[in-house]
Amino acid sequence: MPPRKPPRAVVRRAPRQQRAHDTVAIILEAAQQILRAHGLPGFNTNRIAERAGVSVGSLYGYFPNKQSILLALARRLLAEDREAFLAALAAADEATVDPIRRLVRVLLARHAHDAPVRRVLLGVYMGAGLAGDDAHHIAQLTEAVASHPQGPRAARALAPIQLFVIARAVLGVARALTDARDGPALPMQAVEDEAVKLVNAYLLAATPSDAGGNAAANSVNSASSSARMPSSP
Repeated sequence: MPPRKPPRAVVRRAPRQQRAHDTVAIILEAAQQILRAHGLPGFNTNRIAERAGVSVGSLYGYFPNKQSILLALARRLLAEDREAFLAALAAADEATVDPIRRLVRVLLARHAHDAPVRRVLLGVYMGAGLAGDDAHHIAQLTEAVASHPQGPRAARALAPIQLFVIARAVLGVARALTDARDGPALPMQAVEDEAVKLVNAYLLAATPSDAGGNAAANSVNSASSSARMPSSP
């Protein structure tokens, strides 16, 4: 039996005019407000349409169901993450904050903000079979860091496998902030400081890759490519 293909189209009708784009944006903003206020159990198209000021019929003209709205919100969230991260990277040559701290700070702040909503959206996103898209998204950001002359890689020549490991390590810390539910809130400054120590310690210990390291990197990249879906968030 062939594997289930993940949903490719989030929006039923592609908005061609500015008014349609505005309507989609209003619907998505209303949907996020409903999700924030009522959680997933209270998330339904009637509430969204009422909050957005549109008819349910108009909403269904753009989104076939609430699942498609959740996926659109997840993709919007990941796009905002990417924009914030790339903006921080573009400003990495400023002397006020070192590049590593700047990138870690943005990554942690994005994952700590509005954590209940992010947790739901990423759960729906992964549950829809889009883990390959997520891997592609992370690979794009990692490549942006790798190619930037002032990025963390500039401090030490890293092999692709080393860059993969440290990127995933810091991302794991960030996503743990999203997943945290119980217990006292972690002090963000302390988390940032420890994550920066993690990156710096790894960079200090990293050695230039050998042939084996390159082979391992090729293996990782090949596995990532095979899991990648046609579209990216």
